[in-house]
Amino acid sequence: MRTPGSMLAVLGLACGAAVQVLAAPTPAPDAVRWADGRLSVRATDASLDRVLAEIAAATGATVRGEVDARRVTIDFRALAPADGLARILGAESFMLTYAADGSLRTIDLLARGALVTPIPVPSPRRPLADAEDQAVVLQRPVAVAGPLAAAVGGDEAPIGRVLHAVIMEPDPATRAAARTVVLSAFVEDPTVEAAYLSTLEPVADAVLARILQASAADPRSVEEWMGVLAAGAPSAALRAKAAAVLAVLRPH
Repeated sequence: MRTPGSMLAVLGLACGAAVQVLAAPTPAPDAVRWADGRLSVRATDASLDRVLAEIAAATGATVRGEVDARRVTIDFRALAPADGLARILGAESFMLTYAADGSLRTIDLLARGALVTPIPVPSPRRPLADAEDQAVVLQRPVAVAGPLAAAVGGDEAPIGRVLHAVIMEPDPATRAAARTVVLSAFVEDPTVEAAYLSTLEPVADAVLARILQASAADPRSVEEWMGVLAAGAPSAALRAKAAAVLAVLRPH
């Protein structure tokens, strides 16, 4: 079960899974450092599973899931964890959860085509309590078109991938299309909105604003998304949370 105070930061692209992350010892990356909420990795022909294990050790986060067995050569410094992991994982899907104080709690690796089991909730607007449930719900596919379809590489994508596009796509038209798809998904399937809200609600507004801004490809994207949610999210709870974050982003 999820401990109180975790949040979704971002989901990456979907991809197949093949090998347990924490596998048998393999050659280590040259350096993995975690300081001030920023990740630095230098690795030369290192196994991906070992790189992720070293990141887990450095950050104190738990890594869950599977990735393709491959080797990576990469070098970056002081990136937000979502940006750093996107560079390492490429087309593989991931979800980050944070504690209420902004510390990284889990790195979930999400397989392409994973079986999605409907999750019953007592109320359609009640936030889900379990991080694993959030990951399953956010794998539900939705139809996409136009610039968003070009960005995700097809006419269907997991809703979590579309939420990723809302913040992390650099193209304004793609972000706008993603916002429309997500709002429609919230209306059509309340458990999707509940899963998303449950990742945001326990986190302090200022901490949440900081984490989202660190993950954004364009500084405007976080204000755009919080403004849309504050005005048009189906649930009053999500509208209120977005408005509070927006107040942090626009103090005057």
